[in-house]
Amino acid sequence: MNAAEHPTKKEVMGGTLRRKPVLLVESDFQHTLTISRIFRELRLLDDLAISVDCESALMRLNQTGGGRPRLVLLDLKMPRMSALSFLRLLKEDANLQTIPVVILADSNHDDDVSTCYNLGAAGYLVKSGDYRELRAKLKGVCTYWTLSRVPKS
Repeated sequence: MNAAEHPTKKEVMGGTLRRKPVLLVESDFQHTLTISRIFRELRLLDDLAISVDCESALMRLNQTGGGRPRLVLLDLKMPRMSALSFLRLLKEDANLQTIPVVILADSNHDDDVSTCYNLGAAGYLVKSGDYRELRAKLKGVCTYWTLSRVPKS
């Protein structure tokens, strides 16, 4: 299997090999299924952790021993706590601020894009209705963040 098919690297922690997952924060069940299917096709399903809202994502990120994700994929439209509030809290927390967050959005409005980047987003992807296009975008993002060096947790 080549790196493009399975870009995940393993990390040695305490003598055991452990993957660093991607945390998907997505409240829409259909979108979660679609993204899970893409991760399964890319053979990254074991690397996908899912939170259905921002509150549970924050709890997961603050758990000790849970391991930090190498990337957070954050849907822009979230119930209860907004994605922007979540992003702001994440980037204000010294323990979590270095985790890259890529926004997944239906909106392509310049104001939304600017706001997300101003709050510390590492990327902004518009979810298209085209499955192959979304698959290519997610593959590119996961490959980039696997190859990119990030600070130790």
